[in-house]
Amino acid sequence: MPNPPLRLPGEVHVAPDADLLYDDLASAMLGSAIDAIGKRGVFHVALSGGKTPEPFLIRLVTDPRFRHIPWQHAHLWLVDERRVPYADDRSNWKMIKETLADHVPMKARQLHPMPVEGNDPAGEYEQELRRVFAKPAYVAPPQPDELARKASPATPAPVKPAPAADPIPRLDFVLLGMGDDAHTASLFPGSPALAETQRLIVANEGPAVTPPPRVTMTYPLLNAARKLAVLVVGQKKNATLRRIDAQMKSGGPNPAAMPIMGVMPTDGKLTWYLDAPASGREPEE
Repeated sequence: MPNPPLRLPGEVHVAPDADLLYDDLASAMLGSAIDAIGKRGVFHVALSGGKTPEPFLIRLVTDPRFRHIPWQHAHLWLVDERRVPYADDRSNWKMIKETLADHVPMKARQLHPMPVEGNDPAGEYEQELRRVFAKPAYVAPPQPDELARKASPATPAPVKPAPAADPIPRLDFVLLGMGDDAHTASLFPGSPALAETQRLIVANEGPAVTPPPRVTMTYPLLNAARKLAVLVVGQKKNATLRRIDAQMKSGGPNPAAMPIMGVMPTDGKLTWYLDAPASGREPEE
C-alpha cells in the first residue's frame, strides 16, 4: 500500500527521480531569475553547500537549457558556512565556486563568500548584504497604459507608503537542504541561532552545533525571501520527512526540535523538491 502524501509546510513537488528533480528545480530558478531581473534589474540567489546540491549546481552549468540564467545580473550569496579556510574541502564556498561560480559570467563584486576567517564574520556579512541591497533599485519602464494614466489630469498619482526603517533585504531565491536531524542552513536543533529575531546573520556554535563552528543566515532573513526551495533527495531522508509530517498533523511546526519547520516565508513561497524515494512514493516505471 503506498504511503499517503506528506503534509509539509509549504508546497510539495515530487519528481520520479533526482535527475528529473534537478530539471524541475533549475526551471524554477531560471523563472525566478527572469522575473527578478525584469522587475528589479538584479537577481539575488543564496545557495546551500553540501553533497545534495552539488549535482544540481553542475546541472546549471552543463545543461544548455539552463545556461540562459542571466548570471551577469545576479548576486550570489551563501546560506551558511563552516569556519574553515576556503581551500578546505569542508568549505561550502569551495564547492560552490568549483561547480558553479567559476563557470558562469559573474564578476568578483557579484560573488559573496562569507568572511569566516575574520573577527566578526556574521557582522561583516550582514553589513555587506545591506550595502549591496541599499543600491538604487531598478525601475521598469512604464507600459503604454501607465503612460496614459500619467497623462490624464483626472487620475491622481498613487501614494506610496514610506519605506520602513532598516527593511530586511529580500532574497529572490534561496536553496536550502535538510539534514537527517531536520536542520537547515546551520540552524541545528537546540542551537542558539534558532532564537535570533533581529540579526540577519549570526555565528552558531556550541554543543548543539555539528563542528566546526558555523556562520548562518537566520529565520528573519530566510523568511523574507521571495522563493525558498528545499531540496531533499534519497530514501534515507524519508524518515525525517515523516517526522515533520507527523508533527504538522499533531501540533504544528516545532522549530526547536526540527529547525526546517521554522522556515515560514512571510510574503513569499516555500516549495519542497523531493525525489520519489525521499517522498516515500514508488518510482514510476
